[in-house]
Amino acid sequence: MKTFLRVVCRLALLSILALPCNVLWAQESESALHDEMEAINHNFRLVGRQYTDSAQKASTLSLVADMQKHAEKARTLTPPKAEKLTGDDQTKYVDTFHKDIDALLTEIKALQQAIASDKTDVAKAEIDRISQLKASSHKELGVGGGGKHHGPPPTSAAPPTPPAAPPGQ
Repeated sequence: MKTFLRVVCRLALLSILALPCNVLWAQESESALHDEMEAINHNFRLVGRQYTDSAQKASTLSLVADMQKHAEKARTLTPPKAEKLTGDDQTKYVDTFHKDIDALLTEIKALQQAIASDKTDVAKAEIDRISQLKASSHKELGVGGGGKHHGPPPTSAAPPTPPAAPPGQ
């Protein structure tokens, strides 16, 4: 009987300790849009590592096709920040998002053509343009930043002036 109670107590203790892990694993992602953008970014990083290797051309083209698929899916989704806005602000935000996604799709198509044509210098230029587009779009929309910045860009207020030194010092 003591052995049975020990086993039951141990199982109860283990299940209580494992509960936080289950809760963490069960959490949903930030949003469907976030998932699509993460997939684009993941594929983009892989493309950046292998676009110069002609032996991986098929793989690279497949990654670029996946980027395009995820960007097209993202284009159909509403950014979570837009859902918090109303009226003209919401319309303006969504229009900016669509403009930036359309520009990304254009660059992805150009990247695909450059890789398919074995033009690594053109592919490098497209990769650089996509990186610049990501940075400018994220800044404009107030998102991204590796999890460090999830709000609108900070205002450009002047830094506080240090207190004046007391006379005689």
